[in-house]
Amino acid sequence: MDLATCCEQLYAVTQIPLSIVNGDGTCLASWPAALNGIANARSMRLVLLDFTMQRRDALHPLITYVDPGYFVSVAALDAGRYCVIGLASPFSHSREEILRMAAGTIALAGLQAFCDLIMQMPRVSLYQLKALVQLVVRLAHGAAIREEDVLFVDNTVQEAFSQKALAGELFARREEEEEFHVPVDFEASVCAAIEAGDAEALARRLQAPAQGRVGRMSADPLRQLKYSFVIFASLVSRAAIRGSLPEEVAFSLSDIYCQRADAQRQLPALEQLTYAMAMDFCARVAEARKTAIHSRPVRNCVEYIGQHLHEALRLDDLARRCGLCSRSLSLKFKAELGMGIPEFIHREKLREAKYLLTHTDYTLTQITTYLNYPTQSYFTQIFKRYEGCTPQQYRDDPQGLRRG
Repeated sequence: MDLATCCEQLYAVTQIPLSIVNGDGTCLASWPAALNGIANARSMRLVLLDFTMQRRDALHPLITYVDPGYFVSVAALDAGRYCVIGLASPFSHSREEILRMAAGTIALAGLQAFCDLIMQMPRVSLYQLKALVQLVVRLAHGAAIREEDVLFVDNTVQEAFSQKALAGELFARREEEEEFHVPVDFEASVCAAIEAGDAEALARRLQAPAQGRVGRMSADPLRQLKYSFVIFASLVSRAAIRGSLPEEVAFSLSDIYCQRADAQRQLPALEQLTYAMAMDFCARVAEARKTAIHSRPVRNCVEYIGQHLHEALRLDDLARRCGLCSRSLSLKFKAELGMGIPEFIHREKLREAKYLLTHTDYTLTQITTYLNYPTQSYFTQIFKRYEGCTPQQYRDDPQGLRRG
């Protein structure tokens, strides 16, 4: 299979743009095909110039990070050709940001098409992009390279602080006579309340007037609050883990809230989301502590179920993963949680279903498939048995105000 076919298939799977270009920046092929008519040779030459200046070669590709937050990667092929991967970003951007980025490098006639293309791309982490670059090198040269062989350069850092400049900045901050930073005991008390699952204590602490201020990380107020949100999400998620919330649940929940924060465009909405996130983590910890699990096999079983609700969950497979026979696991599970494994699986799936019914527009058929129920009628039967109403009734009235 030739490299062009491989690139086409890689794009079909990842939806991350790929191009094969000559050393002068001329695009020979691109995926999606529309990229070929948008990206010009000048912009490609700038990308290749970074590769040359960093002295990279066929087995040492390059990833650069450029404003306003995009990755672009270059891997050398054969016969003076290169594979350019990207643009790709770990978070979403507004149309205005993309248009500003493209100004001067993309022809005016292609600006809107370029913007539309970039906005449709999936979010891509640095780890995912490195893995894709490693795969391209293996396909092109038959050689397996390490993650360390892929050089990452952050071009958004225009000038590093010298020790002298840093000392001057610290002195200037002191002379401004601003308020001191938020004291550590505030963070400690918030985390302690979340760790204990104490919603009343947490609400009192969050609503009480706070001394000090959050350190200045950006001149833009909205971006400043988003930075603070990410830091706060990291604190509360780890406090929740210490309070017995499963790690994968805590980290995934933190990711979801950070994505929601990134999409906010108003300060009041972001402040409300901060409060809601802390209270949500606290409530989940309180729920988890009601069914405190002490034995490792049952804890492993619960965590595995939570991570694989969309798959077929069989008792034999769960027992094998927990290092017990099916009977022993079932008995320990029932003794510690007060319910059998099948009932627990149903309850966890229905908890996920209620979230999807309340916060998404997925159809009942899609939710049935996602949660791996064999038919929609069976899903409806199970839902009604445990919740006292049908999924559609729950979607129409999630608070149960009109249900008996």
